[in-house]
Amino acid sequence: MIKGPISCPNCRRKIDYWRPNCQCGHFVGYPNRRAAEAEREKLAARYEKARQDAIQRGVASTLLTDLERLAEGGQPVIDMRAAVCDNLLRGGKYRNYDQRVESGERAPAAAQDHGDREMVGERLFPMYSQHIIFAALSPNGRGTTTYGGEVWMTWGTPFLVERWMSLIEENSYTFFEQHELGRLGAEVPWGYRAVWEDRAKLAVAKLGPLLTSATVPNDLNGLLLQASPTRAEDRFIEVHIYAEGGLDAREVDHVAFQHVPATLDEMQLWAQIQDNCAKLRIRVG
Repeated sequence: MIKGPISCPNCRRKIDYWRPNCQCGHFVGYPNRRAAEAEREKLAARYEKARQDAIQRGVASTLLTDLERLAEGGQPVIDMRAAVCDNLLRGGKYRNYDQRVESGERAPAAAQDHGDREMVGERLFPMYSQHIIFAALSPNGRGTTTYGGEVWMTWGTPFLVERWMSLIEENSYTFFEQHELGRLGAEVPWGYRAVWEDRAKLAVAKLGPLLTSATVPNDLNGLLLQASPTRAEDRFIEVHIYAEGGLDAREVDHVAFQHVPATLDEMQLWAQIQDNCAKLRIRVG
């Protein structure tokens, strides 16, 4: 994590670690991406170690290549309610928990849950956690099913991925607990975050130790994203999208329904979503 200010390449002023722009107006990059960029060397070392270790254990190099290709082809997917998807396609915004609480769209969670959110968010994204929207890196447009949604929405325009995104190798809560980040003075370990261009390296660094000589290519999808009955059991690479005002439909690439409509109301809502996707040239399926 970048702890101190950086220098503006345009005017040489100091810029606080959480700000995307200098006072002179020069854009220096979103802070989540800058934090991931600082870890690239550490991630590269973890990647090489995981790759060499896997090969020494009898894992075929072609399988590692398959994993990298799968991760390269992955896209950020968000599990959401169909009504939220419908509103987004009608010109609304997809907002995270902090943004919805701030706008009055929802009440804060129970005290314990709210405190946990703030603690995890501020440790990983200090002073800018309120701008981070979370997604899962999916190899096939399908995501988790434990967030109460009926729709998976995939994001993927080049502008979005190049400037706004970073990744971490686990769900933020899982990562926070695994590395005991709740202690005073705890520091986030380096090499576990990635810029979008390095997502394949992050996948190998994370999953390489899990591969064996018995692993086959068909196993890789489930390793990259494991949707489980509970959030604690979900396993995926988490994508962080910096979006101060939320996300809109311009960045949507694909919409998939998690189940067939069971009621007349659902059938009508599903049909509305499909119609709006067609108007916006968003793939459905």
